[in-house]
Amino acid sequence: MDKNITIVISLLIILIMLAGLFFFKFGFTGKSVVEQNADIIALSAEHKSKIIDIISSSEIIKDIPNGKVISLRFFDFVNGERIWQDEFLLTNNQSQHQLLGENASQPEIYITLHSKYISEITNNNLCEVLKKANKNRDLGFYSEYNKAVLLIKYTGMLKYRECLGV
Repeated sequence: MDKNITIVISLLIILIMLAGLFFFKFGFTGKSVVEQNADIIALSAEHKSKIIDIISSSEIIKDIPNGKVISLRFFDFVNGERIWQDEFLLTNNQSQHQLLGENASQPEIYITLHSKYISEITNNNLCEVLKKANKNRDLGFYSEYNKAVLLIKYTGMLKYRECLGV
């Protein structure tokens, strides 16, 4: 009888270990948003220019802590599939507002926004548009850091918490 219990316990432990391995290897990590290798469709020159102008004058961007980087990536849907568009590197350093490139710093926060909201955004209503996008499930937020760590690192941005859907 003891031999049978030992075998059953051993099998249960093996199954639990395999389930854990499967979950950690294939579980939901959020990295698919960040690391997805897919074709990127560029935003129009008009939309890029508008985003850069808004970034340059936005209070939200000016409150990003020194040395911290936030990624803002736009997307659209074509035939029911998400199509990624341009991604912008956001820092409080005006000279770094650019498309992400090979030499770009690694962002700590990733924000995705449906490109249909670009036409609605102005310098004065960025927060309201982000709230609307969040309500319509068109705003995404991802970070590998937990909320406690983000709270410590981005304390100065707490006033924008509702805007970013966090």
